[in-house]
Amino acid sequence: MAQNSNKSPIPSSPEEWGISKNYYLNYLLYKQPSIIETLVLNDKGVGQLLSEKKKALHNAVVDCKDVSCYIDRFKWSDDEILILQKSLNRAYDEQEDFRTLVHEILMSSSKYSVNDKLISPKEYLTIALVQDFKAMNFAIDVYAGGKKPNYPRIDSISFNTSNKSYLNVLKDVQQDVLKDMKQNSAVFFLPMISAIRFLEINERWDAALLEPLEYNENLAAIVKSKDLNWSKYPYSALLVLGAGPDKYNQPISPGGILRCRMAARAYQEGLVPFIIVSGGRVHPYKTPYVEAIEMKKYLVEVCNIAADAILIDPHARHTTTNMRNGSRLLLKYGFPKDKMSLVGSSIGHIDTVEKMGNRCVRELGYVPYTLGKRVSDVLLEFLPSESSFVIDWDEPLDP
Repeated sequence: MAQNSNKSPIPSSPEEWGISKNYYLNYLLYKQPSIIETLVLNDKGVGQLLSEKKKALHNAVVDCKDVSCYIDRFKWSDDEILILQKSLNRAYDEQEDFRTLVHEILMSSSKYSVNDKLISPKEYLTIALVQDFKAMNFAIDVYAGGKKPNYPRIDSISFNTSNKSYLNVLKDVQQDVLKDMKQNSAVFFLPMISAIRFLEINERWDAALLEPLEYNENLAAIVKSKDLNWSKYPYSALLVLGAGPDKYNQPISPGGILRCRMAARAYQEGLVPFIIVSGGRVHPYKTPYVEAIEMKKYLVEVCNIAADAILIDPHARHTTTNMRNGSRLLLKYGFPKDKMSLVGSSIGHIDTVEKMGNRCVRELGYVPYTLGKRVSDVLLEFLPSESSFVIDWDEPLDP
């Protein structure tokens, strides 16, 4: 499996590396000193909340005799969320720097609403805060409490939460998280760190797999795209949908092989300058193989496709997110917005994509693409939609 290489220097502007403004602003937000942390700690009510939260988790060893009690100590309560929401709304009203952060970075990320142009910045801030708090709680409920995820067969917890010894696992996580809470300010991140720790002990680091792709696996293709004469090609890229193996020790499925060969043929015929292979570490349950990585290997080693003509999405777990993540990559990397791309798979799978709009709305809340015509039995046109950037908060393995 491919490993992360050394990171390249951080670009000082979107233009320097030819990346989109959305991606650049999101990256700056990740690197930004915690303005929010500083603001909330100036609020006495929040300071008391954090102190009490740390104490409650510390006392869980004595107070809690069952799993649900422990789980509640790791999570945000509804009352705590309301206090934090009010505090940050006050900070928005009083602090110009914070308002600038919300306007220029948070809203520009397009990650929290498909109707962001109809929502005020303050409303957008509230939506983002409540959604992120819910996302932390959901990850803890699933990967600590054993709540069923949206797709239990592939995403469930690794532990038997009804086993009496499981309380010891929760105690171990509790003491580990508390060691990171040396300062009161750190308690603001207690549920987030708890969620990450539970994902980690479940071996569920999928959402961060091979990131940042822009500086590693996908860098060569991004650089190549900047000097490309797009007019030479009918389509921008071919998105290849993954097909997970049925056997645990099988790196790539027969379906995956056939889809790779279809993609190689389209590339060699000059239909597209780039192939995007999409598929995470999904099938079978807890497989060590990543569909996108194995498809890229096959394309390079067997089909002789140049590595810098291949982009990977190693995160998608469903057909809906194959399409969403592929759309995200096309927009992030500055591919022509008005030029159609192709999606390719088996005949039956493309039949599914043609009729998948309602499922996308049900699972994602929006449709992340606009479909064009069916080019062949296995190829379908699509245009990516800006809505694809919106986070799916109840899918912690691929939000």
